[in-house]
Amino acid sequence: MVRAIFAAFLVLALLGDARIFLFVINHLVFGSHREEKSRWHWLLYVTPLLLLALTALFWPLNQWIEWLMETRAMERITPGRLEEIAWSLALAKLGAAWLIVAAGVGSYWILERIRVTAFGEPPVEGVRMLESEEGGVDDLEITRQEVFIDGLAEAFDGYRIVFLTDTHVAPFVRRAYYDAIVAQVRRIEPDLILFGGDFVTFRSHIPLLADRFAGLSAKDGMYAVLGNHDYWSDAPQIIETLGRIGVRFLTNAHVMLARGGARLPLAGIDEVYRGRPDPDAAFSGIGIDQPCLAFTHHPDLIDILPRRRIDLLLCGHTHGGQIRFPFFGAVVVPSKHEAAYASGFHRVGPVLMYVSRGIGAIPPVRILCRPEIATFVLRRGRRS
Repeated sequence: MVRAIFAAFLVLALLGDARIFLFVINHLVFGSHREEKSRWHWLLYVTPLLLLALTALFWPLNQWIEWLMETRAMERITPGRLEEIAWSLALAKLGAAWLIVAAGVGSYWILERIRVTAFGEPPVEGVRMLESEEGGVDDLEITRQEVFIDGLAEAFDGYRIVFLTDTHVAPFVRRAYYDAIVAQVRRIEPDLILFGGDFVTFRSHIPLLADRFAGLSAKDGMYAVLGNHDYWSDAPQIIETLGRIGVRFLTNAHVMLARGGARLPLAGIDEVYRGRPDPDAAFSGIGIDQPCLAFTHHPDLIDILPRRRIDLLLCGHTHGGQIRFPFFGAVVVPSKHEAAYASGFHRVGPVLMYVSRGIGAIPPVRILCRPEIATFVLRRGRRS
């Protein structure tokens, strides 16, 4: 029984080590660094070694348990026997302490995943998820959602939006993939196309953008924000290149979408860590309780938004976790919120946020996490 309990603690502790490692790399290594190479990148190598070293301290504790199991009861408390284990007593205490801490973290992770798997997340008010469509190439998925907006002008009822993000255009991605994306978007006949940033990973790939997306158009135009990789590549060149095919960048600014005499504000907010987000400038002149749409690159922007009504905030950056595991789901998510905002709808106070899984990937590998063209139809009606 003692050995079985100890083995269970060890397994949970190793899971806890993995969870702690993920917390460190999500928050520090892949999270909020402004430069392309995080000053915390060394934690990728040091953290696993440190966690394994702490967990390996179970060995003196294991030896102590084995000795107690094999020694007669009368001999267990003799001074001679205690002297034999004195050298390992301190390490055994430290090992036991870490074993309990790490096993506690691992247990919480398992219980949380059981809760999510068994019961799922509570439904988000004001949205209706429609059946997705196949994109026709490379497991591409077209997700379809209706968003119900209080006080939406009748002229905007049925308004269609396509959101494309994290395209990471590169020459090693088949041209047919981009052609399929353009064809699917054109088939939808959107009123508005929004780009969520991270157009490329490397500067040398920027000239490909105009060619890959030249066939896109929308009734009310195409608007974009920059992502972290765009800043690391060459933001001015990206803006100029996409501008030639009609993409307009909204950086801490807004436009008024028009349908007859009706107006609907659309605000674009700069990238939260690598850019200089200014929500006050983006929403300047928009009533705090007025129906409003917004988009940005990173979902962590939710933490610095003023408390105001946003009926749909579109984000990307996370790639949905990109590589998901059965039961555990998304584990590497570059956000201070980690998997909490990895993908899908989230209502945070007066803000309805949608995080898209995006189109591209870096590195170009996805497992159990399909690339996504996210589409939305606005509907009049109360969100409840």
